[in-house]
Amino acid sequence: MGSRWMAVVAAGLALTGCETLDKGQCLQGDWSAIGYADGVDGYPASRINDHGKACAQYGVAPDARVYYASRERGLPLYCTPARGFLAGRNGDSYKGVCPPPLERGFLAGFADGGLVHDAQARLDHAESDRSSADSRRRRLDRDIRDEEARMDDPKTTDEQRRSIREHLRRLRDDRRRVDDDWRDASYARDAAERDLSMVRARFTPIYGTW
Repeated sequence: MGSRWMAVVAAGLALTGCETLDKGQCLQGDWSAIGYADGVDGYPASRINDHGKACAQYGVAPDARVYYASRERGLPLYCTPARGFLAGRNGDSYKGVCPPPLERGFLAGFADGGLVHDAQARLDHAESDRSSADSRRRRLDRDIRDEEARMDDPKTTDEQRRSIREHLRRLRDDRRRVDDDWRDASYARDAAERDLSMVRARFTPIYGTW
């Protein structure tokens, strides 16, 4: 079962669009391996409908009995605290597939992973804000230098200088505001890094490094 399941998964990764199975998989019709792989990956039972649509163009219908039985055998490998943690950390949704005896452990891991996901999302957002502020600072510095050069140009008229001075005033005001934005983003980034370090230290002994 293991080698057949890995073959199904590897082939599935190569698919594009909305098709869940390719022609070869449909014609081979290894619904035991397909069902098992879907169970291990935590797909709901309705996944068989997607397979049916993918294979209909080749005149193939899923063997529902074999598929469902094999999916049930695969689900225990998905419904673990470690897989729940991985799903939560990746920001995946839980589709209620785990049987009651296994669901509590899965959901506990899922909640822990969600804390990591949220901390990482806050860090990513703060870093994006800081990078954006950096880009705006560089652009404003360039604009200020250009306007100062125009101001110093002997060919610039007094009327033009008055306009340039007003423009420079606005640019420098914007520059100060961007500095404030950069500092705020830096503080937020530092706080998010601390939060991420805390959850990493908390959960690494339980779920391993990631």
